[in-house]
Amino acid sequence: MQLTVENAAEMVDQAIPGLSVEPTEPKSGRGVVIAAGGIKFQIGAWVTINMLRKLGCALPVEVWYLGIGEYNAAWDRLVETLGVTCVDAHEVRRKYPHARLHGWELKPYAIQHSKFAEVLFLDADNVPVVDPTFLFETEQYKQSGAIFWPDYGRLGKNRQAWKVFGDIPYRDEPEVESGQIVVDKLRCWKALELCHWYMQNSNNFFFYHVHGDKEIFHLAWRKLEMPYAMPSRGIHSLDGTMCQHDFDGRRIFQHRNMKKWRFKNNETVGGFEHEEACLAFIADLTARWSPAAQTLPSDADREDMAKVVGKPFLYVRVGYGSGREMVFDADGTISKGAAGCERYWAMRDGELLIAGDDGRLMMELRADKDGIWTGRWLHHERMPVLLIPAS
Repeated sequence: MQLTVENAAEMVDQAIPGLSVEPTEPKSGRGVVIAAGGIKFQIGAWVTINMLRKLGCALPVEVWYLGIGEYNAAWDRLVETLGVTCVDAHEVRRKYPHARLHGWELKPYAIQHSKFAEVLFLDADNVPVVDPTFLFETEQYKQSGAIFWPDYGRLGKNRQAWKVFGDIPYRDEPEVESGQIVVDKLRCWKALELCHWYMQNSNNFFFYHVHGDKEIFHLAWRKLEMPYAMPSRGIHSLDGTMCQHDFDGRRIFQHRNMKKWRFKNNETVGGFEHEEACLAFIADLTARWSPAAQTLPSDADREDMAKVVGKPFLYVRVGYGSGREMVFDADGTISKGAAGCERYWAMRDGELLIAGDDGRLMMELRADKDGIWTGRWLHHERMPVLLIPAS
């Protein structure tokens, strides 16, 4: 039966008795879970993970991604040295089906199916200010089993969300900002199961009534009348950044929801703590890794890269115009002539690799005896391409 505003509450009530109250496989220990597939989120996750370690956080970390298209083996190798395990949600879905598993849906799915019994979830662009491990020891967490943080807004009394999520009595309270969540899964499993049920009907119904995953958590807990704790201090806003606090009002998280980290040209944010260290982490990443390659560079690769850095090439898509000048930077980005399908580059085993905005490999080129690099697009039009030395 298709969900409608008229029948949704009844269908929620029918689903709840069938929800599991405990996991079907062992969960143990505490850990951090981050959803970070693809270049857009891998840069941020690198910063967040390194900051956790710099602050003394020793919790194991799982980074979840959505299938091979979001996976980069070289990045996996780098974060493995920081106590990180990368998990493919598409592989997990073989055992634990999900009817719709995309961006927002991944967050509750990763929390639920991580190996940990207790989880600190962090968005990939959320930078801790202090070691957040202490949150598991707060009285508020021990009493409730979950900590949520406030968002800017509140669900108005007349919002249909209160009805369609299960005829939930209205509460004048903040929405949930889910860039950080702490949850004891063994105590809150049924609520996570209800999140799972909501999310399988997310884009075709529930997301019409709320924005993304954040109110899914809020309303699942309220529907089941399960407690959660929430710090009383609201968000302190910096430029493109939401700062959240502990129960004593101390800043502990800086969520750069509108100021995502990039490979280069990161904007400074006034009042952002540890910004210099974050930029140093990015500089370290760009020196060691390129989204264009699935392997880390060898010494020979670095020598090959040095031969083309800063030199102008004429980039020609055969049959698609006269071409444009292209220049490769030492940090693995294309400084001139870049576009959505030509953003990152690397050299591996004599091949010049170019990837697009999403980190997906777009072309593999080899140099001929005249120094002209030839190859073709691997996706879309698949036309031949040339890189001709301009001098």
